[in-house]
Amino acid sequence: MSRIIFLSLFLILYSYKAPSQNNTTIQVNSQEFNQLISKNEGVLLDVRTEREFKNGHIEDAGQLNFYSRGFRRSLLLLPKNQPIYLYCNTGWRSGIAASYLIRNGYTQVFNLENGIMEWEQADLPVTVDPDARPETEDRFDVTDFKNLVKRDQLVFIDFYAPWCGPCRQMMPMIDSLTKEYKGKVNIVKINADASKSLMRELEVITVPYLVLYHQEEILFEHKGMIGRQELIAILESHVNNWENRK
Repeated sequence: MSRIIFLSLFLILYSYKAPSQNNTTIQVNSQEFNQLISKNEGVLLDVRTEREFKNGHIEDAGQLNFYSRGFRRSLLLLPKNQPIYLYCNTGWRSGIAASYLIRNGYTQVFNLENGIMEWEQADLPVTVDPDARPETEDRFDVTDFKNLVKRDQLVFIDFYAPWCGPCRQMMPMIDSLTKEYKGKVNIVKINADASKSLMRELEVITVPYLVLYHQEEILFEHKGMIGRQELIAILESHVNNWENRK
């Protein structure tokens, strides 16, 4: 990306010849996003936390924390006469930011629809800072995972990420069910940020992602939030079926 002026604290700016206008966020996949930021000039902004950013970001991106108190105010400092390219891990946070910009008069807003998780799945490059602090909690590699799911038991996996609001909201429920179903279902949490090679292998690009295995066979899978009673009904059904087969 040519003539980049790096973001100082909050944003990066480029000179740009404005294209035709629109009043909605333009959702693009990783290949399209890569072509846009390679050929056009504008503002490329990562809206994840500083730690997430340092652990792997798109080259030349600026960083502005979606969860910071002044996030919206800082967003509106971006120039309205230039295209804005936004991304996060899955496209959720950047999608919200993009919608906010559109509501405030921005007309050239592009969102990486499935985030940097899809970007990495597509073998596109990321830059890791020298002082990066990779996530280690609930880390699984491919071998660990295969050994886990091939067992002759029910294995329920909660793929989550520390930055994921719905994941955090469901965590107390997952923790309580882990105790309730001890000896019946092996409930395991896998941190997507700490397990990037595994996420790549499984082609998982969104969290929360919930999946129930028995001897490597997927019995149930669900993306996004799920209620406690609905999840209990699913677990009970499979526990009963498994016990009847023994």
